[in-house]
Amino acid sequence: MNIKYLIIPVMAFCMIWLTGCTNIAIFDYGNAQGTTAVLREKGSATKTITVVPFLDQRGIKYYDPQQTRQAAAHPAFERGSFYWGFFPVLTSGYVEKEEPENSEDFVSLGRFHFNASADLAKAAAVSLQASNLFKDVVVATGKNQTQTDYIWRGTVKNTCYKGHIYSYCITYFLSPALWVIGFPYGSSTNELWVSFELVERATGKVLWTFDCRGRDYIVHWLYARVGKDVSLYPSLMRQAMNAALYDLSKKIPEL
Repeated sequence: MNIKYLIIPVMAFCMIWLTGCTNIAIFDYGNAQGTTAVLREKGSATKTITVVPFLDQRGIKYYDPQQTRQAAAHPAFERGSFYWGFFPVLTSGYVEKEEPENSEDFVSLGRFHFNASADLAKAAAVSLQASNLFKDVVVATGKNQTQTDYIWRGTVKNTCYKGHIYSYCITYFLSPALWVIGFPYGSSTNELWVSFELVERATGKVLWTFDCRGRDYIVHWLYARVGKDVSLYPSLMRQAMNAALYDLSKKIPEL
């Protein structure tokens, strides 16, 4: 084989890695795919609600006997390696991580700026406001202790990320030749498990609960979707909130 035909795809592979090292993603709920549920006419609601920071319980399932099956299917912290793709016969290198914001290993990304407790609470507030189920929606902070009628609480249970870089059983030294002509070079899977509660502030009573588990994936090409590794988390959160608010509007229509 002429050496130049090997150098070109290897250089392309190196460019992907260099680009990925400089890409930084954020949790951008404003650009999440899909529409936000509107469940009531604007101005018809009379009750107010405060959204408090979500409780982050992503590591609890590894110690809770009732969640043994879920823990077995998800990594504790991180496992796998993209270096597996340098070995012949293997189809890809891969990584799995429980907290993607604490890692630098992605298919085409450098870092993910994400605060699960704060970012998901703010996202919930956006959907609550858009739904028109409440007259006013407040995001609680250390200085903001508004006395509203209800409290919206959330729990983050899983944000697993899985990434694969395809070596097509011919290693990374040769697979870039396939990427250049249009074969996918990788894929990213985002998973989000969240639960919600509606609490009556005056009594502290939990009036309603809802659990949601979502998963979606994206395929990367050399010419498209670079840096989109974690772009599905906002969409998964929007789907979760749409489902939750629809359920809430049916079960507690007097809000």
